[in-house]
Amino acid sequence: LQAQKNLTGFVEPSISLNIKPESPWSYNFTIANRDILYKKEEFDTEVKHIELAQYTSLNVGLYGKLTAGIRYRFIEMFDEHKDNEIRLVEQYSYSTKIKTLKASHRFRIAQRFRERTTHRLRYRFLVDIPLNGQRSDVKEFSLSLSTESVFETGKEEKPSLGQRLTSSLSYQISSNTKFKFGVEYRYRNYTQTPRTELFLLTGLSLSL
Repeated sequence: LQAQKNLTGFVEPSISLNIKPESPWSYNFTIANRDILYKKEEFDTEVKHIELAQYTSLNVGLYGKLTAGIRYRFIEMFDEHKDNEIRLVEQYSYSTKIKTLKASHRFRIAQRFRERTTHRLRYRFLVDIPLNGQRSDVKEFSLSLSTESVFETGKEEKPSLGQRLTSSLSYQISSNTKFKFGVEYRYRNYTQTPRTELFLLTGLSLSL
C-alpha cells in the first residue's frame, strides 16, 4: 500500500535506428526522452532527461547474441543539482521460436556512473506473439509481454531488488519501419522502501 502512494508516472518516447549488414554484427542507435507526468499524488509535467545510446551486437551460434553498449543521459540541463550520467552495458540474449511464439532470455550487467556508482544485474524473459498470422508482416500487429528482475548495489548504497512488467503492441508500418506503444510497471526496492513507477512507452524503429 505504501508503494502505491509512492507512485510516479512517466512518458518515454524514443526513436531508434538499426543497422544490420550482411555479417554477424549489428548496430543500434537510439535517442529517448523521459518526462514526469505524475508524482506526489498529483499530475505535473517535468522533463527528466534526454538519453543517447549505442549498442553493438555479435551473433553467437544460431540463437545467441552478445551485446555491448553505452548510454549517456543529459540531466544537468533540467536539474542543476544532479550530474549527467554514463551507463555501460554488457549482455547476452538467447531467442527461440515455438510455432508462432518467440521467446527470449536476456542477461544484462550494467554500470551507472553519476553522483555515485551503481552496479546492476538484470534478467528478462520476453514473449512476442503475432496477432495476424504465423509472423508479423507489413501492416500487422504483434504483442510483447515481458518480466524483468533487477538487482542493484553499490559502495554507497544498500543492495535492492525490483521487478518490471511490460506489455507492448507493435505495428509493422513497412518492411523496415515499426511503431510500438506499451506500458511498463516497475516495483522498485521492495526489500527496503518500496516505490512504484508507471511508464507509457512509444517507439519508432527504423532498420537498414
